[in-house]
Amino acid sequence: MKRANSEAAKDLRREQIIHAGLDEFFERGFSSAKMDNIARRAGVSKGTLYLYFASKEALFLDIIKAVAIPRVEMMESMMVQSSGFFSTLNMLSQQLPLLVRQSSVPKVAKVLIGDAFAFPAVVREYRQQVIERGHRALTIMVRKGCEAGEIHTEDAENVARLMIAPVIFSAIWTVVFEPHDDEALDLQALFQCHQQMLMKALRPEAP
Repeated sequence: MKRANSEAAKDLRREQIIHAGLDEFFERGFSSAKMDNIARRAGVSKGTLYLYFASKEALFLDIIKAVAIPRVEMMESMMVQSSGFFSTLNMLSQQLPLLVRQSSVPKVAKVLIGDAFAFPAVVREYRQQVIERGHRALTIMVRKGCEAGEIHTEDAENVARLMIAPVIFSAIWTVVFEPHDDEALDLQALFQCHQQMLMKALRPEAP
């Protein structure tokens, strides 16, 4: 393949490598993935691959930046623009199933879970840049809902974890169990059910 000279061509080449890397990590696991295979999947030489990424760890960190962090930013933006706790919860319940179905986040989660001990620094980076950042935003959302009198809880941090739990469950389900099942999980129904349970549990009791 010809060398990428323009910035646009370099960006496209980087994107091709990122997609190829994610497929290799997803299918073989982080430990068994090989840079030779990633180069072959991307249609580049091994030397070209190393011009972009010095190691598997560096490549996976860029995968996290490309796949997961934009979704966290989207969630943060929704919370900033929201007019209240329940309206934001409703938006999240509509958008998060699409995130699971239409993004590569479940693939990233499967790689992390399956090979977490092989690259602890990368797992730590994912936790800080994705998990903790999302958890922090949801915790703020819960506390604001309490301050506004919309909801009541003594444990905003764990409520935030419960809010994100269906994403983790459905991500694991879609990449581990669903490929061997004849029927796809109805994620919209799952998230709507979860939303209804949260609304019932968090509404302040009538005086």
